[in-house]
Order: sequence, then structure tokens, then C-alpha cells
Amino acid sequence: MQKLFSFFLLFFISATFFSQEIDYIGIPEITFGETKLTLATSSQKSKILFVQDYIPEDSRLEDAPYTVSIYFFNKNIDAKEATYQKTGELDSRKETDKYCNYNVTENPSGTEFIVDFFTSNIAKQKEKDEPEQEQEMADYNVYRFRNVMLGEQSTFMIITYKQKNTGDTKYFMKNLGKSRNKLLGNIISMNIPNVTLKN
Repeated sequence: MQKLFSFFLLFFISATFFSQEIDYIGIPEITFGETKLTLATSSQKSKILFVQDYIPEDSRLEDAPYTVSIYFFNKNIDAKEATYQKTGELDSRKETDKYCNYNVTENPSGTEFIVDFFTSNIAKQKEKDEPEQEQEMADYNVYRFRNVMLGEQSTFMIITYKQKNTGDTKYFMKNLGKSRNKLLGNIISMNIPNVTLKN
């Protein structure tokens, strides 16, 4: 019995140790407004792309109120061009998504761009034979596009905020309208430490 207990204790300690996420870009935590966010998931998508997701401390990924992510590209990508690409995607989505809408904000020096937008699973025009959605789902997103320096090399980063909703989409959008300016302010003023790539 004691051996069995020792085995399970070792298993849980090992599981905790191995479940810790790798901090690829040297940013283990960030602050969003007055809230401390900790690293929840991380991945290296390619040789140049690293993605790290952060949630409020004491939250779990599956029920966190929102997620802030950092997409770091170890490559010189023009922030303005990336913004146009995103708004182009959203323009296409607006043709089929009833609630898709976006706004673009540019900082005074033209070096950073913010795109905040809604998307949903509600069709703009329902086909006759198309069944009703079982449940309405919608997202509110803020994307901050910026160029950053890694040593002497210009690289690119997207900082994103995502909040999901299941249920009444109109109510979700109306309610978010009250906090939108604060959320945008939190993203715009967020201080991101210098990136340090893990060797």
C-alpha cells in the first residue's frame, strides 16, 4: 500500500513538472490593466513563429474570462501590411457573418496598429434549407500589430485579446460596448518586456 501511495505521489509530482509550459520568448507573465496574467500555453509553430497564451492568475484555461496572446515572428514583417491583411480577411467574413464588424486605430507615429473586431457564427443571410444554429457564439478580439527589435534585428509581434461568448450575441455586443474603451486602453498601454528567444 505504501509503495502504491509513493507511486501515485511521484506520478502527480512528475505530471505537475512536465505540464509546465515552455517560455519560448522570455516572457513568463504580463500585466493587463491591473491584472497579472500568467503563461497558460505555448508553442513554436514554425522556425519563425512562437505563440504564447496568457490568462489571469488563479484561472484555468477552459474557463478563463479572456485570453491575451503574443504571436512573435522572428522576421521583419511590416505592421501596416499585416493590418491590411487582417482587415481584408474581416471584409471577406462580413459577407457571411451577420455580426462581423471592425475598427482600426493607428498610433500617432504610424508604427503600431490596433484592429478590434466582433465575429460570430450567425449567418448574414440564412439559406432556406439551412438549419438554425443550435447555440449562438461570438468573439470579441483586439489585435495590436507592432514591430520590435531583437538585438539589432527588426521583428514583428501581434498582441491579441480574446473574449468568447455563448448565448445572446446582441446582448454580448451591447455589454462589451460599455467596456471597449477600457479594453483598448489596456492593450495599447500594455508594457511588453523585450523578447529573449530560448536557445
